[in-house]
Amino acid sequence: MSTDDSKKKLADELPPSASGSVDVSLSDPGIPEAVPGSDSQRFDSVPVGRSGKVAVVAATEGTGPNRSRKVTGLMQDAASVGVEKLGTTIATVGGGVAKVGDLTKKVPLVGTSVGKLGEGLTKAGESIQSLPRVAQTRRGRLLVRSVVVGFLLVASWITVIVGVQLRTHDTPDFRPAAERILIEISEGSAAIGEVYERASPRFQEFVRKERFIDDMTDLNATNGKFREITSINETLVTNGPSGRVGRVSLTAAYDKGIAKGSISFHLDKGQWKLLGIGVEVPTDVKITQVERQKRVAACIDDKGHDVSDQRAKCPVRDAAETILEQIRDGKAGEVWDAASDVFKQQESRARFIQIQEEHRAALGNYKRLLTVTEARAIGGVTATFDMLAEFDKSNGVRVDFGFARASKSAPWELRRFKVVVPMPRAEDDAARPPTEPPPPAVPGTEPMPPPTTPAPRMPK
Repeated sequence: MSTDDSKKKLADELPPSASGSVDVSLSDPGIPEAVPGSDSQRFDSVPVGRSGKVAVVAATEGTGPNRSRKVTGLMQDAASVGVEKLGTTIATVGGGVAKVGDLTKKVPLVGTSVGKLGEGLTKAGESIQSLPRVAQTRRGRLLVRSVVVGFLLVASWITVIVGVQLRTHDTPDFRPAAERILIEISEGSAAIGEVYERASPRFQEFVRKERFIDDMTDLNATNGKFREITSINETLVTNGPSGRVGRVSLTAAYDKGIAKGSISFHLDKGQWKLLGIGVEVPTDVKITQVERQKRVAACIDDKGHDVSDQRAKCPVRDAAETILEQIRDGKAGEVWDAASDVFKQQESRARFIQIQEEHRAALGNYKRLLTVTEARAIGGVTATFDMLAEFDKSNGVRVDFGFARASKSAPWELRRFKVVVPMPRAEDDAARPPTEPPPPAVPGTEPMPPPTTPAPRMPK
């Protein structure tokens, strides 16, 4: 027997484990194969062959979990590409800024700052470029999510703080409102009255409309017509018991010079309304006492002379003497009827007539005007007239008048009237007839003592 035959015989007699080979069983070739795309391949199991092994069919591309993973992967890839491009762009910008910084190194402070800004942008761009690679691992994705959440929380907190601060310290722009008020004031008495009607109720409580019109008319006569607000010096808003109050300090240009002033506002029913106004006289304006007296004189002729002592040339004096003559003639009711509405609200018609009859009984009838102590008019629409008059029973009685009218062409209407009744004098007491003496007391009778009130007891 040859050597090859002996080796073959020995291999047939030894078991497979002793030979060092592994017996591999193949599936039965008789098992039918699944048709690609058929329902049996997708959902049904393959029959088990005699070898005990199961043929595993791979899932197709249209299954749900694999499709969602694939879509997620595509989105991540797209986001990664976008983030990398953003990082590259920022890094490029940082490089350009760094070059600008190199060119401006010789400029103090500016060159160094620009260079540092470029380096910071370059590093930020490189960090953003590395984000997609970091996010590929589980720890990287967790880190990125933590950074995003932290950034959102910090941004939200900063937004809330800034919003609260802006709402708390919101300072409105008072310039348009202040300029509108100054323009209307310079247009005359009618516009000044409209400004007063739109003012804050608080302002109307402590300032009369006539006084406001007089003051603003005097301001126009002193400073001239308003031109513009040249600058806003300070704006202040405070909260108090009566609500929000704002104040603006400004510099305004008038025909006669530059003047400083301030205007206050009160927030009433959601609207800022006038609370106060004050304007200084320009430094270029020089006003003498004579000029001031002429400007406020009740009656001035064409030559600038005061004619308040002449009834024919002074309508204010004529109105005052006419009122005294009507009261002397028993026409006090007609005086009340011709007075202004402000005067009628102060006292009733019957009460006014009663007071004038009491004055006639104490002073007698009006005789004549002795002297004018003060005659003053503001803007030709309000006037005061103070005089000393002579009556039948008294001389030098002070009589105070206040007049108002809608325009310079309208007649004067009584707004205030006051007669100062003098105190009784010693000669008046001497001229008075003596009173009768009391009857003598009857002998043996004594007057009853006045009743006494017992003292209160002190508590123990």
